Amino acid sequence: MNIVVIGSGVMGPGIAQVFLMGGHHVIMSDIKVEALAEGTKEIRNSLTLMASKGITNQDVTTLMSNFQTMTSLEEAVKDADLVIEAIPEVINIKQKVYEDLDQFCPKDTVIVSNTSALPLPEIFPHFRPGSFFVAHFMNPPQIIPLVEIVKNDKTNPEKVAWLREVLEKCGKKPIVINQFIKGFLINRMQTAMAREALYLYEKGVVSLEDLDVANTACIGFKSAWQGTFETMDYIGLDTCAFAYNIIFPDLCNDTTVPATVTQKVKEGKLGLKSGEGFFTYPEDSNEVSMQRQAGLLEQLKLFNDYIKE
Repeated sequence: MNIVVIGSGVMGPGIAQVFLMGGHHVIMSDIKVEALAEGTKEIRNSLTLMASKGITNQDVTTLMSNFQTMTSLEEAVKDADLVIEAIPEVINIKQKVYEDLDQFCPKDTVIVSNTSALPLPEIFPHFRPGSFFVAHFMNPPQIIPLVEIVKNDKTNPEKVAWLREVLEKCGKKPIVINQFIKGFLINRMQTAMAREALYLYEKGVVSLEDLDVANTACIGFKSAWQGTFETMDYIGLDTCAFAYNIIFPDLCNDTTVPATVTQKVKEGKLGLKSGEGFFTYPEDSNEVSMQRQAGLLEQLKLFNDYIKE
């Protein structure tokens, strides 16, 4: 199968790697030669790391032999079965790319966007209706199993089922969201938790450090193996109803950005990218990123073993 990933920025290389590891021929296209060179390096390094960790037993050189880069979009997509758009979230840039894709792609090509927020099929209703929808990969896409497939009432269900099967064969765990909703699923759930955490921190109920420990040592620890509804069943729905009746009215329902975040942004304390956010980070942020990736790879090994059982 011929897969084309458009964009060699934050997400493109990782998405390309997913399909390479799934045994497909992959082309990554970008207007910048330097971005393609850097993206190729990222893919090779990530594959090498995964092989060293035992995540894959595939030969890196063999995998990379199925990978190409191109600056010409027309040349890249002329035989594409699936195109994944992973370019910046700028409407006029996306519009130009979609116009070109409509001209250059075969009629039966499935085209998806990796947008994390935009209702693109609604913004561009006349662009390949039925065959154009959203497939939102999580960062880093080559590690995190989940992919959100977002459809609307015009989406061809056969195309959704086809993409879901393709992703599953690449080792992903796709879910289908039946209509556009702001933030899709994961960002909504993460934002709801972040709002409550910031509320509790600003009220002085608990420290930042302990809030993060609560996440990693309990909520996240259990959630890796048991979903929300499984957990509710495990607890007992009567017990849940009793607790919700007490807790729901007391939860934060603010609709504005918390003051703590607003102040940090005003001060230029943006997190890892600036060296300081809620915590401080070393000048070489790559070291922090590599530690995170190494930890996620260990978790992926456990997850894959769990899924096989």
